[in-house]
Amino acid sequence: MKHFKRTPVLPLAVLFIVGITVAGYETQHSWSGGAGVTGPVTDWGVYFSSQIHTSWTPIPGKLLLGISVTAHLICGDFPGCHFAFPADMDGDGDMDVLSSQTAVSPYRAAWFENDGTGAGWDMHVITINYPTPRCAYPGDLDGDGDMDVIVANSSLADRGIEWWRNDDRSGDSWTRFTIDDDFGSPRFVCCADINGDDTLDVVSASGGNPYQIAWWESSTTPPDSLWEKQVVSNSSRSARELFTVDLDQDGDMDILCVSPYSINEGVQFWRNNDGLGTDWSFIEVNQHLTGAESVHAANIDSDTDMDVIYCEDREPEPVRAYWCENVDGTCTNWEEHEISNTLDNPEGVHAADVTGDGFVDIIVGLDEGQQLRLYRNMDGTGLEWAEYILHSGTWFDDVDVSDFNDDGRTDILAAGWSKIYWFELSPYSSGWLQSSILDVTGYPEWDSVTWVSEEPSGTDLFFQARSSNDWEDMGVWCDTIFEPGSLEGYIDSTHRYIQYRVSMTSSSGFISPVLDEVRFYWSNLGIEGGGEHVDFSITTVPNPTAGGITVAVPAAFAEDTELFVYDITGKLVMELTESDGSVFHWDGCDSSGNELPAGTYVVRGVVENRSDSVKFVKL
Repeated sequence: MKHFKRTPVLPLAVLFIVGITVAGYETQHSWSGGAGVTGPVTDWGVYFSSQIHTSWTPIPGKLLLGISVTAHLICGDFPGCHFAFPADMDGDGDMDVLSSQTAVSPYRAAWFENDGTGAGWDMHVITINYPTPRCAYPGDLDGDGDMDVIVANSSLADRGIEWWRNDDRSGDSWTRFTIDDDFGSPRFVCCADINGDDTLDVVSASGGNPYQIAWWESSTTPPDSLWEKQVVSNSSRSARELFTVDLDQDGDMDILCVSPYSINEGVQFWRNNDGLGTDWSFIEVNQHLTGAESVHAANIDSDTDMDVIYCEDREPEPVRAYWCENVDGTCTNWEEHEISNTLDNPEGVHAADVTGDGFVDIIVGLDEGQQLRLYRNMDGTGLEWAEYILHSGTWFDDVDVSDFNDDGRTDILAAGWSKIYWFELSPYSSGWLQSSILDVTGYPEWDSVTWVSEEPSGTDLFFQARSSNDWEDMGVWCDTIFEPGSLEGYIDSTHRYIQYRVSMTSSSGFISPVLDEVRFYWSNLGIEGGGEHVDFSITTVPNPTAGGITVAVPAAFAEDTELFVYDITGKLVMELTESDGSVFHWDGCDSSGNELPAGTYVVRGVVENRSDSVKFVKL
């Protein structure tokens, strides 16, 4: 179900003006230039004066409520923390964080104890200076109800995979066991039930010879250092990350892998054919990526299957984030959709609903770009994304999600090379934006204001205006304008300068109204700057009509004319775009293709600073 319903309205007060020719209008449909331009200006352009709690950059050409972001530092001195994972390491019911330090000595795997509020974090070391734990991953390997730790050692001197048993259930006493002491300097390790026996197995991809994807099953119960290796692939080289997921939804765990330097370069899907992890087949998701280092899977388009998310990481430019649509649910037919093409070396990607609207969002961590970005899935289709820069100035390697302060909202965890953060997102319930002061360079008669907006349930959007003949003293704001319509009674009809303020409210969490466009109309009084008038008129045939109509506009204006059809209440039902020279056609349907009922309608043409309206009847 979509969040947004477009409800542009042009009131009858505008459409049925008698005896006055509308001489001009000014439109603002982008605020991308930012704040700080008080004016006066002769056109609003892309700038405005000031704002509070509104956002103009997430969706180009649109204005919406912003998101409050609070960064909480977990650890500020942990060099080489390539990954960080949320887990309840001490069994106290809150989310702790597990990570590893690999850049400088002491090389260590450690977990950070959450005080329950996300405000205080104490470090507990699991292993120190032996060997180089590039990735430490949580999982209850021995099935005793507490979190153990699997470690991928990337050092050439002591490479391989081991696990550490949580002996005291509180994460303070650990025993080391070997899983594989000669496995190609793995860069990542995780755990999942690969063979369907209700115990966790270990999965990894090597970063050196032998170049493999493999999984290990414990040979003892409870597990110790005896593990049996099963090879999934012998051609996956230097894979940075794996993601275990039942991608084909057949009840067993499959494996997603990004291997930027392998024979099968790009995103690999390894299907668990027999449910036992002994028979695997390779299915190509995307094979043209350069340097992809992170992959995830989630239901992006709100259908019934799982899609795949990934990023490029190096040249050629531009560097992009994608999601691949699992078109028919078979995992054999993939359609690529671009999320962003403005990334600078993305290292980590994760998919989760962090805005609580039921749609899966995307979080991306950039290393050289030194940013953490959120891509909000606006309508659940994965085709419209709002981009938020949540944090700048840190080299981010990995991203994940959990609830760290027990407030019921999903927070973001990010490993930033030497720092580990969690980020708390909160919605703004209200905000406003104040335009620059507009100078129409004459003395108009102000006519009306219209706007195009999307106002989901629980949200509202409204305007105020003020006008003056002295731009340094604009006076007070008028009463609130809740619906598009006449400006009569709101501002002085002959003032040269005008300014608007748009306000937004939401009682629905992160769901926001969206403003696409605002337009102010005025009529020419014929004094000081009114300009030369050139006739512009439109005609419609037949009238009345049993179906559609043909609209003719002057040939001199045909290329630039905008034509809109409204019902008797002033609601926009269709914008006419199909033309044959200076003749436009309307088939009697609304913008969704639905046949409109009989009644009175108005077609309005607007070009430059001229407009004309014609009423017609549909039988």
